[in-house]
Amino acid sequence: MKILTYRESGQEKLAMVVDGLIYDLELVCQSVQEVKVITPPHFFDRAIAGFRLVDLMAMDESGLRILRRVENYIRWVKTSGDPFLLRRALRQEEHIEWLPPIPTPPVLFGIGGNSPLFFRNKSYQIPAYPRGFIRPTNSHALLGHRSRVTIPTQYSTMRASAELGVVIGRAGRNIAPANAMDYVWGYTLVNDMCSDAWKVVALGDKDESLMHKDLTIFTQRAATSYFSRSTDGFAAVGPYVVTKEEVPDPYNLMVWNRLSGLPRERGLTQAMVNGIDRTVSFLSRIFTLQPGMIFHMGTMGIDGYTIEADMRLGCNDYFEIEYEGIGVLRNYINDLRPNGCS
Repeated sequence: MKILTYRESGQEKLAMVVDGLIYDLELVCQSVQEVKVITPPHFFDRAIAGFRLVDLMAMDESGLRILRRVENYIRWVKTSGDPFLLRRALRQEEHIEWLPPIPTPPVLFGIGGNSPLFFRNKSYQIPAYPRGFIRPTNSHALLGHRSRVTIPTQYSTMRASAELGVVIGRAGRNIAPANAMDYVWGYTLVNDMCSDAWKVVALGDKDESLMHKDLTIFTQRAATSYFSRSTDGFAAVGPYVVTKEEVPDPYNLMVWNRLSGLPRERGLTQAMVNGIDRTVSFLSRIFTLQPGMIFHMGTMGIDGYTIEADMRLGCNDYFEIEYEGIGVLRNYINDLRPNGCS
């Protein structure tokens, strides 16, 4: 199942994608009032206006069962019932205001250096544990599908990385690797954006390759990663969360990273150094897992692709990332650099 969050008339609303079409969840539930049967279908025990995706996750397996019944009801109405019943619930992708499926996740944690290709021709070791960074999760920090990301005037470069987001569905602490997948509710996509312009600010003329020999350089380099990724709008999440049962093998997915439809990078999730179970287990020993947390698992290629300083983007240019079986996340670009389009 694919569940998304969007904004309509100032309100956050949930919707479900069924056979490629988008249906407002609350209005689907209301449509049963028009079903001409003795016992109409029943889904939730209370009105779901104001329901968030994390509320469904907190219901654990009962929430998933309800969503499956809603999905089956939509298919029944379309094939054996009266499709007119769903007229008010249907939404168009290009006409809704997409939000991140979890607009303000409790934690958005990014794994760094999780592909062997990242370490090719480097003198330091591949990490034996998932290392990374916590990003801001406020409404300024995160973007939804089809939203615009802004390249600020002071950033000469921009990098976009296609990453798999693992969505936590249950609370837990000190979880064994063998049980870690029980805490995963589903998957989403994260475009992990940053700017290498921060390297110049932090490192000056120092050689970045010395960072594992000189603690000062290492600390300065780590700061470039954090400040760059903390820039407003530099994390796009979505377009929806795909429930875990829809992705039986998360290590066998093709990955594409595109600029305005042109492929720039391709990978395979089998390339993960630290897998999902190991990452969930490790992080659960640091902080208590909560429904709605998202861990994005790093690039499956080299390290994303870079918009170089002399590359100018037009108003119709866009970043696009895709994971096989999960979806396509697109974000249009405002290039505020000199000669860019804003």
